[in-house]
Amino acid sequence: KELSEAVVASGCAPNPKSSAPCLRAMTELAPKTRTLRILGSAAVNFAWLACGRLDAWFEVDLNAWDNAAGALLVQEAGGLVTDCKGSPYTLSTRPICATNGLIHFELLEILAKTK
Repeated sequence: KELSEAVVASGCAPNPKSSAPCLRAMTELAPKTRTLRILGSAAVNFAWLACGRLDAWFEVDLNAWDNAAGALLVQEAGGLVTDCKGSPYTLSTRPICATNGLIHFELLEILAKTK
């Protein structure tokens, strides 16, 4: 699958410092994906990614309790979870980029442009 066919989700934290990068990235991604979604729940985003309803999900400001179980779920399903720069996921990772693995690096390239 390619990014142009992907269903990508994001989320926006309730503060301008964290929401601005997500909004810039969504603006950049909109014409390059099949569709963008904001579901409002990290748990739902991870679960939908793991079962194939989403192809990717990113958010710039999450806590460990928002992402620990979901990151494991995606990894066990064969997906990739890193920070938004491509560094390996750890419990202290706040900017999350999770994908089905097929479009991960293409998505990271776009996210790098939109800091």
